[in-house]
Amino acid sequence: MSGYAEEQKHYQHGRLEPIEIMQDYMEPKEIYGFCIGNAIKYILRSRFKGTELQDIEKAHQYLKWSIDILHGEKINIGKHLKGDK
Repeated sequence: MSGYAEEQKHYQHGRLEPIEIMQDYMEPKEIYGFCIGNAIKYILRSRFKGTELQDIEKAHQYLKWSIDILHGEKINIGKHLKGDK
């Protein structure tokens, strides 16, 4: 899927993604709110940027992570990005 952190060079500088680090410092309900907020942001802006499909895919990713949190799981970046749609 195009546009995800693992495919963009400017995201490939650290060992961990920011959302993984955030989990060490924030409560699950805070991460959940962050994910839902980002999903809403991508959905609402998707029609206006010329990258609608990519933005909806990003929103979908944040919603998957929200579901993981509701299941009591930590976000695993690779879990959904590598083949699970």
